[in-house]
Amino acid sequence: MAMIALEKVAEAGGFAGGPFGSNLVSKDYVDDGVPVIRGSNMAGHGALEGPFAYVSEEKYRRDLARNTATAGDIVFTQRGTLGQVVRIDDTESRTFVISQSQMRLRVDAARFDPKFVYYACRSEEFLRQIDDRAIRTGVPHINLQILRQLKIPILSLGAQRNVALVLNALDDKVAANRRGIELVMELGEALVRRRGADGSPKPLSELAEIVMGSSPKGEFLNEEGQGVRFYQGVRDFGAVFPEVRVSTTNPVRMAPRGATLLAVRAPVGEVNIATEDVCIGRGLASIFSAERPATIHFSLRAFQSIWDEYQGGGTVFASVNGKEVKATALLVPGDLSGELEGMLASLLERAVQAELENQRLAATRDELLPLLMSGKITVKDAEKTVEEVV
Repeated sequence: MAMIALEKVAEAGGFAGGPFGSNLVSKDYVDDGVPVIRGSNMAGHGALEGPFAYVSEEKYRRDLARNTATAGDIVFTQRGTLGQVVRIDDTESRTFVISQSQMRLRVDAARFDPKFVYYACRSEEFLRQIDDRAIRTGVPHINLQILRQLKIPILSLGAQRNVALVLNALDDKVAANRRGIELVMELGEALVRRRGADGSPKPLSELAEIVMGSSPKGEFLNEEGQGVRFYQGVRDFGAVFPEVRVSTTNPVRMAPRGATLLAVRAPVGEVNIATEDVCIGRGLASIFSAERPATIHFSLRAFQSIWDEYQGGGTVFASVNGKEVKATALLVPGDLSGELEGMLASLLERAVQAELENQRLAATRDELLPLLMSGKITVKDAEKTVEEVV
């Protein structure tokens, strides 16, 4: 298949890098203003994700006006976790500053479909090019010169649009599910806050069984799914439950199905749910109540401020130990009738099922992507597949 370099896909001036190091440092960040895209905002699902750091309008106009990205632009990681690619939503009204670790591509929309280019830049073949050309001295990185030379398949504009429509249908459903998950979680948190007046704070050790994580030796870890799932810490967390990366054949500490997985290292207090019995590492604790697992989960989500004193400051690394976890007081609604637990369990199950569907949708998209890009299947064939899963 014919290929074309990104430098021929961009509009005039369509490439931009991050600012020179001294032009954007941590002391420049303020509470509100122009949002800055950093590595933590480059979500794995291809869209920007908050929270954002900000710079003042004055700082932006004076030093950073050239280092920007807006709606429709494609943003790439330059250093660190290479291969991260996000596209700024067409409805986004804000202008973003890109940090020193990102690069921006603005597509010539008269000749190329920006969404098609985005999907092509997420393909395995494109990511392989990044890996092959990455500079390994120090932190792995690429630069604008390398980015310009990376290639994507060249199709007619009509064909590009058709391919993008098929893949975007899957992503639209994923995005809708993600919004639904957020609403479900917010509703659950609101319920426990409202019912919280019926209870009083109690140490977690009186509310649930607590198990602090401990990591198996590396020789017992694998990426082939052998043994039980192993989650090291918050880096494994997803929207509802952790994403599977590693398994272990020699689990040390376990969290039972239905337990809340609590991050005990920065950021302390983040939570996910265990959808099966899993092994947990040093970055996590299992918080499990056989009688009220959903109530405990939503209470930990709703009252994350209980961990504020452990978040650290300056050079102190945020963490909390087993004794502190057990002693920390949590406000849990006093309703023991089971009514509230039933409602919360139903909400949590809806969120879990929506996230499971998102995994299936993403897997379908990732299967179709290389086949469409290479011409091995037609758009009509792909549409039939999409209709079966959407």
